[in-house]
Amino acid sequence: MLTRWNDFGFGNFGEITRTFSALDELRREMDRMFGGLDRAVEPRRLSTALTGPRVNLLDTGSALMVKAEVPGVEEKDLQISLEEGSLTIRGERKDEAPEGYAVHRKERGAFTFSRAFTLPCKVDAEKTTAVLKNGVLELTMPKVPEAQPRQIQISAK
Repeated sequence: MLTRWNDFGFGNFGEITRTFSALDELRREMDRMFGGLDRAVEPRRLSTALTGPRVNLLDTGSALMVKAEVPGVEEKDLQISLEEGSLTIRGERKDEAPEGYAVHRKERGAFTFSRAFTLPCKVDAEKTTAVLKNGVLELTMPKVPEAQPRQIQISAK
């Protein structure tokens, strides 16, 4: 006579089978609920729409430079403000088909964004420049003289 072995050490084998069946059904239901989410929204577009453009903040010693990727955004749709050590970049990419064209596929949608950064030092807002070229916004923010690095002379006695 053969006896079914139970490695789990509790209850009979039928209870364990029903428990795992219920967990498997829960997993399948969750797969159905969340399975279409990645197909409904392109991940790269979703992340850009939620967080804004990718940004690099660089320190050249005498100035801070910001490079932000803003493809499809025109200079009239960008706003930049410097206020009490904080930089804010706002923008909007519009989604308009040219006159007389029909849209057959749309992967690049319209979105608005706002990114704010605390700057590591004081900058001169009056001398700050911004250039938009090939979808990259480049800000150059000169540091105030007291925030710039200084060389200290060493004297021997």
